[in-house]
Amino acid sequence: MIAPVEIKVNLDSPVTDALDALGCATEPPIRRDIWFAEARTHDAQNRFPLLAGHLTIRLRSGDRDDVTVALRPCDTDRLVGRWRSAFEQPEFSYRLEQDWCGSRRVVASSAISRRPTGSVAAALTAGDDPAHVLDSAQRQFVVMCTPGGVPIDHLVTLGPVSSETWPQVRVDGCAAHVERWTVGAVDVLELAVRVIPRDGETRLDLERRAATAQSVFEEAMGRRGLSVGKDHGVTKTHRVMAALTV
Repeated sequence: MIAPVEIKVNLDSPVTDALDALGCATEPPIRRDIWFAEARTHDAQNRFPLLAGHLTIRLRSGDRDDVTVALRPCDTDRLVGRWRSAFEQPEFSYRLEQDWCGSRRVVASSAISRRPTGSVAAALTAGDDPAHVLDSAQRQFVVMCTPGGVPIDHLVTLGPVSSETWPQVRVDGCAAHVERWTVGAVDVLELAVRVIPRDGETRLDLERRAATAQSVFEEAMGRRGLSVGKDHGVTKTHRVMAALTV
């Protein structure tokens, strides 16, 4: 299987300026609240054991609810059984994609469970352990595809983070997904475009086409007077989780 490429751009420009330059300022966003689940720990040197193990558990509630368990970067050699290929079910999706941000290129795998609107927020507000919110397929994914099976019982909840999304923003012919996360003093804006494999295309062909798309996309930001942030190995997920534990 050749996984699609998702090209991400984080902007250093002020968020309000960027939204205005992208034409988002006058368009109503989709608003959701996001929580993250982490292992309980008293280790000040490793505040995020799951994240350090490349595992992210995201719980989202708003116009629609979902729970995502993601491995990023993902060791594809550890993917077994049905987890070796993407699939789609009525209330469950499993995705494999290449995640590109600047010079960083990794493979990500995500098990996504869709939930009734408002149910995730209700469960967390009631004080449920976020581990109990995962479904059986997501637990199976963690047990089968992480080193030794990452312990995901007795988790703590971090959040909420305020999310605003503009799913289809035209940027020089590209359909970009624009997402803003806000918590405390942290206000981050990320743009993403997807490059989908074509019939008969090799992995190398796809990656060449994605590299061209990445250059064009980043140059488009410059033409709008926006500064593309450098990748220092700290994702927006890590930034907001750090802000939630201050």
